Amino acid sequence: MNTKYVIGKNIDIHIINNKELDILIKFQKEIIDNMPNKEWFVPLTEEEFLSSIEGRDNTYFFKCNDEIIGLLVLTCDIPAVLEEYQLPNKNYMLIDSVMVKDEYRGYGIQRQMLKFAYERALKLGMDGLVATIHPDNKYSLDNFIKQNYELLHVLTIHGGKRNIMIKSIK
Repeated sequence: MNTKYVIGKNIDIHIINNKELDILIKFQKEIIDNMPNKEWFVPLTEEEFLSSIEGRDNTYFFKCNDEIIGLLVLTCDIPAVLEEYQLPNKNYMLIDSVMVKDEYRGYGIQRQMLKFAYERALKLGMDGLVATIHPDNKYSLDNFIKQNYELLHVLTIHGGKRNIMIKSIK
C-alpha cells in the first residue's frame, strides 16, 4: 500500500455535525460530478445525511491539511434496509457512503476508511458490516475484497444491479 496518506498521521478524521450539512452536500456533488460512471453511485439525500448525523451513527470527513478529501457515512438501526438486502440478521452497520476525492485516489485511503468502519462497528457491538457496490465498480470492489468483504448476493436496487458485500465482525 502506498503510504503517502495515512489516517492518524496526515489525514484527520472529523465527525460532521448538522451545521456542516451544506458542505457535506457540496462535497458529495463534487465527487459525483467528477465520476466517469455516475450510475455507480446513488447520492444520499439531505434527510439521509441528517438521520446519520443526528443518530448513533456517524458521518465523517477525512481531511488532509484542512482539505476535505473523503467522506464516510455509517448507519445503524435500519431494519427495513437490511431486510431489503436479505442479510442473515439485522445487527449490521451499513456503509452508506464511502468517497475519496479524485486526486487522492490510488493511495489506499478507501481501504483505510474501511478499516476505520470495521473498528467503529466492533466498538458498537455490531455483528458485521454491509455495503452495496455497482458490479462494474472494480476499484471499490477490489478495495472491499482486500478488506475481506464477501459477496452475499446481487440484487436489483438503487436503480440497477448492486453487489451486496458483507464482512463479519470477529
